[in-house]
Amino acid sequence: MYALFGLLAILALFLSARRAITIVELQCDNGRLRVVRGGIAPRILADLEDVVATPPIAALHVRVTRDSGRAAISFRGARSEAQEQRIRNVIGSVPLAKLLNKRTNR
Repeated sequence: MYALFGLLAILALFLSARRAITIVELQCDNGRLRVVRGGIAPRILADLEDVVATPPIAALHVRVTRDSGRAAISFRGARSEAQEQRIRNVIGSVPLAKLLNKRTNR
């Protein structure tokens, strides 16, 4: 019984720590981008919307997290190497502090 509570406590700590370092989570469906969690500067969001719209990405989940003072990007879903690099370029064009300070949800 106590082991179960301990396991649940560790899981809760892991999830809260992961959310604390997450800047934004984005979901793309058929070329349409939406913010799932967190926020990002409107200018960066608009640039990302352009990237996922041409050519349209069918399904993609993007998570941007803080990692040693930099933005780390992880992808899950279908995308080309060119699209992945364009997303990295858009995110990387802005200092981490600007990504963190702009909390806009759409």
